[in-house]
Amino acid sequence: MRTIKPSDAKQIYMYRNEQEKTMNEERNLMERCGKENPFGTPQGYFEALPRQIMNRIHRRQQRRRMIKWAVAAVMTGCLFTAGLTWQLRQTSDALTAEDQYIEDMLDYTMLNNMDINYYLTEAE
Repeated sequence: MRTIKPSDAKQIYMYRNEQEKTMNEERNLMERCGKENPFGTPQGYFEALPRQIMNRIHRRQQRRRMIKWAVAAVMTGCLFTAGLTWQLRQTSDALTAEDQYIEDMLDYTMLNNMDINYYLTEAE
C-alpha cells in the first residue's frame, strides 16, 4: 500500500473540492435550463446538406480541371516559343554562313564595295 505525503493529501483535497464545485455548477445549470437542447438546426438543413456537399465537390473538380488545362496551354505555348526561337536561330545561322561564304569569296577575288558598285552600274 502506498503512503500519502501531506503535500499529496492537500492536492487530493483541492482536486476533490474543484470537482465538487464543478458538479454543483452543472447541477445549478440543469435546474435553471432544464434538459432540453436550446440549439436547433434550420428547417430542411439535413435534406439539403448532401446536395450542397456534392455541389462543392463538383466546383472543386471543375476548378482543378481548368487549372490542368491552363497549365497544359502554358506548357504548349512555351514549347512552341522555344521551337520557333530555335528554328529562327537555325535560319539566321544558315544566312550568316552564306554571308560569310560570300565575304570569303570577295576577299579571295580582292573585290571591294567600290568595284562591286562599278560593275553593277556598268551593267545597266
